Amino acid sequence: MLRNITGLSSTSYDLLVVGGGIYGACAAWEGALRGLRVALIEAGDFGGATSGNSLRTLHGGLRHLQRLDFARMRESIRERREWLRLAPHLTRPLRFILPTQGQGVRGPLAMRAALAINDLVSADRNRGIRADRRLPRGALLSQSAARAALPGIELRGCNGAAAWYDAVCLDTERLLLSVITAAADAGVHTANYVRATGLLSDRSRIRGVHARDELSGREMELRAQFVINAAGPWVEDWLPAGAGRPQAPMFRASRAFNLLTRPLPFADGVGLTVRVHGGSGSTYFILPWNGYSLIGTRHLRCDPSTRASDVMRDEVLAFVRDLNTVLGQHRLTGADVQGVFAGLLPEEDGRSGTEVALERDPQLIDHEPAGLAGLLSVVGVKWTIAPAVASQAVRIACRQLGVGEEIMRRPRKLAPMASTFYESPPGAATVEPAVLSHLEQCHGAAHRHVIALVTSEPALAARVVADLPVVLAQIAYAARSEMAVRLSDVVLRRTPLYLSRSLDRAALTACAATLARELRWSTKETGAQVDEVARQLAAFRGPMVWDLEPAAA
Repeated sequence: MLRNITGLSSTSYDLLVVGGGIYGACAAWEGALRGLRVALIEAGDFGGATSGNSLRTLHGGLRHLQRLDFARMRESIRERREWLRLAPHLTRPLRFILPTQGQGVRGPLAMRAALAINDLVSADRNRGIRADRRLPRGALLSQSAARAALPGIELRGCNGAAAWYDAVCLDTERLLLSVITAAADAGVHTANYVRATGLLSDRSRIRGVHARDELSGREMELRAQFVINAAGPWVEDWLPAGAGRPQAPMFRASRAFNLLTRPLPFADGVGLTVRVHGGSGSTYFILPWNGYSLIGTRHLRCDPSTRASDVMRDEVLAFVRDLNTVLGQHRLTGADVQGVFAGLLPEEDGRSGTEVALERDPQLIDHEPAGLAGLLSVVGVKWTIAPAVASQAVRIACRQLGVGEEIMRRPRKLAPMASTFYESPPGAATVEPAVLSHLEQCHGAAHRHVIALVTSEPALAARVVADLPVVLAQIAYAARSEMAVRLSDVVLRRTPLYLSRSLDRAALTACAATLARELRWSTKETGAQVDEVARQLAAFRGPMVWDLEPAAA
């Protein structure tokens, strides 16, 4: 996967996708699988904005039962199944537990019925999934079993718990990159750090976009018969005013964040309901994840036109204080917060007060009726169903492009991104077992290419940090084959280095030195890259390095 700006600007495409988050990546892949000539551009790095903030859960849509929305539920079940099938190296089943109370909608009888319906609607949830990734049936736990699963939690009024299985993603950044790599393998021309700045149009018909290479400053025209705009919160920022643009905002921003904390002693995903100031309460989930706990998602009302997702110190502390009302013996302090994943999500129109209500459904906005044919904007909400929404978007594009219906009905044959069993590649015996396991999980079937680098350049077998099995070969491979052009691309997305407790400036400098050899950076540029990543890590780790007082119980 190479960044070829000259080839990108000299080719005419059937479909151009703007935005390299999970929705844009899936749309590009879908278009290529349908036989279209496709290009994908991203203003920053792939997955560097909204797609990087989630609770890492691949939902089966159990929440849709509240509205009896079985169509959405089935969609979520199908897409969860596909993620488990396509990326078994990055996905795992996880049991979720939600305590029951009383005899109403959160009581044992109602939950038993919900679990039974969920099992019935998801009867095919394990079709095509390898044995160790299959999801068992749900179950209702007794009061004693619920308390045993939640040691140290003060379960006032608890009379049992509902237990069901969903999937968790170990590394959403790697999963998104796997989709982009698969799209590139299918023929998509991809480029990060290429910003769309305007539309190319001929009267009322789109002919592509004006764009700028953010690395060189080069202005260019990218020509395409159809454009899918999947730029997330920036979905309308680069569109011209006037014809084709809806009067109402397409994206009304709300802020959302998830906490990365010290590991809490729960083997399951745990749902706990927090009631503050006499309100109806919000349910937050605690997940075991890569040696930490993930807790969220907290939603905050903000200026709907904002494009900044920064989370303030007081907002983190307020969330911690609310959580501590239900965490019992496991109360957190600000210093227990190891990082904050933050992003913007679309909120429903016309909401007031402080409670946030997200858009329930993704939006597909065809601009042709408004006088701008060949442009479709996509505003997504959930990670899990991105492939299904992308498929709908590409179908609209194909109809406008005149693609035959027989192509749209053709089943896609998607091979898993990792095999059930790996053949041991040459050189694997020379790699320490923990590193080999990490490479298999991180890179799937492509881990053999990283091992080949270690074999040819033994110095690249060195670990970057002591507490994670990330090796310098992954840094070199990211530059050579995964379109990493900045140090942040490697530290924050191509590897899980940002999770290391021992990642310091010396380790960053070692990473930068490896990249400098690959990308021919000067000494000045190498130092600047280290400085920039240090700033980004400080922003992510902020609550850990700030001088925070203990949160109130």
